[in-house]
Amino acid sequence: MVESIGRKTLIFWTLYDFATTPVAFAINAMYLPLMVIEFGGSNSIVGILPLVTGAIAGLWSPIMGTIIDRSSKKSLVRRITIIVSVLIAGISIVTMTAVDLLFQLLLLFTLMTIGIQTGWTAMNAYFAQEVNKSRMGTTSAFGIMMGYLGGAVGAGGAVLLDRMFGRGAALMYVGLFLILFGMISGGLIKERRHEASDRSITPGFKIGLRSGIHEIRDNSSVRAYLIGAVLWGDAVSTIITFASLLVTEVLQLSEETTLVILAIAVPSALIGAFIHGKIGDKIGLVKVQGLNICLWTFGIGFIMLFGSAISPFAVGMVAGIALGGNMSVSRALYARIIPEGFEARLFGFAAIFMYFGGAIGPLLTGIVADIPGWTLREALIIPLIFLVSSLMTLKYIRVK
Repeated sequence: MVESIGRKTLIFWTLYDFATTPVAFAINAMYLPLMVIEFGGSNSIVGILPLVTGAIAGLWSPIMGTIIDRSSKKSLVRRITIIVSVLIAGISIVTMTAVDLLFQLLLLFTLMTIGIQTGWTAMNAYFAQEVNKSRMGTTSAFGIMMGYLGGAVGAGGAVLLDRMFGRGAALMYVGLFLILFGMISGGLIKERRHEASDRSITPGFKIGLRSGIHEIRDNSSVRAYLIGAVLWGDAVSTIITFASLLVTEVLQLSEETTLVILAIAVPSALIGAFIHGKIGDKIGLVKVQGLNICLWTFGIGFIMLFGSAISPFAVGMVAGIALGGNMSVSRALYARIIPEGFEARLFGFAAIFMYFGGAIGPLLTGIVADIPGWTLREALIIPLIFLVSSLMTLKYIRVK
C-alpha cells in the first residue's frame, strides 16, 4: 500500500494507533469524567485535566523528540522510548482500579497521558521520516482506521467486561490491551530510510533543541499549523473530554443508546479517515482540513440548536466521520511540512501547542457550564469559536 515502507512495517506502525485508541474511547471520553464526578469533582475539574496533563506532557515531549533526532542510534532509542512509554501508560490505567481519591486518579491520568504522548512523538516522527510524501494522507488514514478498529475491540471489550464484572475489570483490560499491542508495535517497526545517516549524526542536545525552536520561528507554514492546531484541537478535545456528559445531559440518552452511538461512530470513523486521507492526497491536505473543520462546526451547532431532538444515528455517524477525518488529515498535513531531520523534535514541540490548546477549550467550557443558569449545551459556544477561528490559519500553510 505504501511505497516507502513494507506492508509488515506499515502494520506494525499502525498497531500503535490500534493500541492507544481504546484509551481515548474508554478512559478519556467515558470512564474518566464519570469517575471525577463520582469522586467529588465538577465539570470544571473535568475541563482542567487537559491543562494539567498538557503542562507536563507538552514540556516533556520536545525533550524526548530532540533526544531521538540527535541520537547516533535513532532506531534503538525510538524503540526503547515507545516500549517504556506504553508500559508506564498501561500500568497507570491498571492502577486506576485501586484508587479511591480524586488526587490519585488525577496523578495516574497524568502519568498515562505522558506515556502515550511520548510514544506518539516517536511514532509520528517515524511516520514523517519514512512514508512517501505523496501518500501521507492515505497512510495516516490507514493508521486511524486501525486505531478505530482497536477502539471497537478495546472499548467494546471494556464495556462488556464492565457489565459482567465491573469497572475494575474494564480498566485492567484497557491497560493490558495498550501494553500488549503497544510493545509489539514499538518492538517490530523497522527504519530503513535513515539507517545509514543515523551513524553520522553528531549528538548535541542543546543545539538540537535550539534548532527546533528556530525552525518554528522561521518556518511560516509550521508556525501557522501549530496555531491552527491549538484552535481546532481545542474544539475536538472539548467534545472528547465531555463526551459522556454530552450524551447524558445534552442529548439525554440512556446507556443502551450510548452503545448504539458508539457502534455507529466506529465504522463511521473508519470511513471518515479513509475518505479524508484519500481526498487529501488528491486535492490537497489543507483544503480537506478546512472541510473537516466545517463539518465539526455544523455538527456542534446542530447539537446546540436541537439537543435531544437529534437522531442518535446522525450523532454517531457525523461524530465518527469528523473525528476520524480530523485525526487522519491533521497528522498527515503536519508531516508534509516538517523539514527532514526535524521530525521527532517538531512533533514533540507540537505536543506543547496541541495539549495547551486542547486544554483551554475544555477548561473554559467547564467553567461556563458551571455558571448558574447555564448548561453544558450553551457552553458549546466555546469550541465553536475556536473552530471558526482556526479556518483563518489554513491560508498561511504551504505544502510543497
